[in-house]
Amino acid sequence: MLIDMHSHSDGNAKFIGAQQANHIASILNATTTDEFQFNQQYAGMQQLVSYGVHPWESERQVVDQQLLATAPIIGEIGLDTEWTDVPLTIQRPVFMQQLQAAQQQHKPVILHTKGCEAEILAILKAYPQLTILVHWYSSKLYQDEYVRRPNSYFSIGPDVLTDPVVQKFAKKVAPTQLFIESDGLESFTWVLNRTVDISEYAIILKSVYQKVAQLRSITLEKIEEQIQMNWQQLLATSIIN
Repeated sequence: MLIDMHSHSDGNAKFIGAQQANHIASILNATTTDEFQFNQQYAGMQQLVSYGVHPWESERQVVDQQLLATAPIIGEIGLDTEWTDVPLTIQRPVFMQQLQAAQQQHKPVILHTKGCEAEILAILKAYPQLTILVHWYSSKLYQDEYVRRPNSYFSIGPDVLTDPVVQKFAKKVAPTQLFIESDGLESFTWVLNRTVDISEYAIILKSVYQKVAQLRSITLEKIEEQIQMNWQQLLATSIIN
């Protein structure tokens, strides 16, 4: 069984269905109340629905406190100075509000960080018990510091197929911290620089698994087994269970 640790349906029920048809466990991320309800409507037993106001949306979306209390996982949330024009003065309060809710509710957090790796590291020092999943870490900086943080997992994105920085990080993450993600079909399209059909989803996700296995000099079966163990550990140590 493959696990897609961070994905976006983008309002497409066929994508959620493709995960189910290919027996892929997943976390489906939602940024809005409507998106959460959509994902939840179609999600199966092996699909968890997370909720969090993404930093790109922090100027347009109001945090839904009820959903923060309902969702088993909070995220993706974070800070970004590279891929959005939303000022950090707007992003920070939204991020901190959700981070504090996760701490109070003992829920895992999916983190997005781009250009703000040092600031987020400093913030996380106040939350040492918080379980975090850093998705698609692609910075050359602070890799060792993030890996050393306790209660931390990392999901390797599809640009491990092409990006030497991500390839280096994929080799550095401890086996017990490792996950793999698609980040949705749009991310496959971005990495491969072509249109990606839903029918290709499982094949490309498996190719990401194969690449990470190759980089770590282990078999595909071994990396699948390790990630399944990590998945069960995350479920067992969180409110998800």
